[in-house]
Amino acid sequence: MVYINKIRGIWETYKLIRKLSSINGSDVSKTLLDRVMYNVETLPPLGKEYWWFLFFGQDGEKPVQFMLLIFRKYGKKMLFNNKEMVFRESGKNKFQAVTAGWVYDGKELRDLGDTNAIVEIQEKKIVSEISGQKMRLSGSFPNYELSVGDLINLEITKGNYLEDKDACGVFLPPFGVGWVDVFSDVDGIVLGKKFKGTAHLQKVVGVTISGPFHWGRIIFQNGSSISFFCLKAGKSSKRYFRKSATFHDVENNKIIRFGNPELKISKRGNNWVIVGKDYDKTFRIVLEAYAIKQYDMRGGGSQTYIEYGVTPKEFNLKTKDTAITLDELGKGVGTFEDAYR
Repeated sequence: MVYINKIRGIWETYKLIRKLSSINGSDVSKTLLDRVMYNVETLPPLGKEYWWFLFFGQDGEKPVQFMLLIFRKYGKKMLFNNKEMVFRESGKNKFQAVTAGWVYDGKELRDLGDTNAIVEIQEKKIVSEISGQKMRLSGSFPNYELSVGDLINLEITKGNYLEDKDACGVFLPPFGVGWVDVFSDVDGIVLGKKFKGTAHLQKVVGVTISGPFHWGRIIFQNGSSISFFCLKAGKSSKRYFRKSATFHDVENNKIIRFGNPELKISKRGNNWVIVGKDYDKTFRIVLEAYAIKQYDMRGGGSQTYIEYGVTPKEFNLKTKDTAITLDELGKGVGTFEDAYR
């Protein structure tokens, strides 16, 4: 019976990935968002499950930003930042996983540590801990609450975004990855100081060997944003697969999508330069890194993730009838991610 239930669970995981892949956009229901966010999937070999919570402040030359991570994978254990982490299921919707996080407080990066924690999924609630501090996310789209002991206490609410949620995925059986995103406003306390800005909640489930990629998302002062992604052929390769970029122009109430752009991404000193072209659309953005945090995952198809806290130093976007620069958008803040095996 246990074996049969596991097979059924794996089948449901594949069905979920296929469903998210079929949406590939913002037309995702609140019910499905909650189902993905507050559920433990049955993982086959090469299966992985992530919760990423990212927060960007609004003020300062180097704005406050922070990230929290919950990670589990198929198998009994792995090395995470050279620490052995064990994965065990402790009952329905209760499991042992990795929790990790960091905060850039405006002056320096503060590591919240890496913990082999028990995670419990309750009714619209995730409860765990990180370095002895209780961590909890609760609520339902679009309103959530998040806390980490006495360090972080946040109210997450609906913001003025052209798209405040999405569901996406790639399904090539027996491999596939699916995820949901929530984009919100956030207000509260971080490390004893008032914090106001934007939130990005993401849940990912995948069955795949890991592949090198770049990902980034930048929020500008006027509420506009740009995000981009590319899967690479290798760590140092300039050959990119599954490329995309999207600019949300809040000022003109317009979404500009680069469906399969020519992308060039390079690192020049402390800057990342991203150039994209798609038919009659082009963009160029220069991102200056001011905070760096690396996560090394080893075992069972895992990889290294380097997270860069960044601010845009240059931005230009052109279409046949639009030209947008950083001067019009105002200051920005975001994260650039460099992942490789």
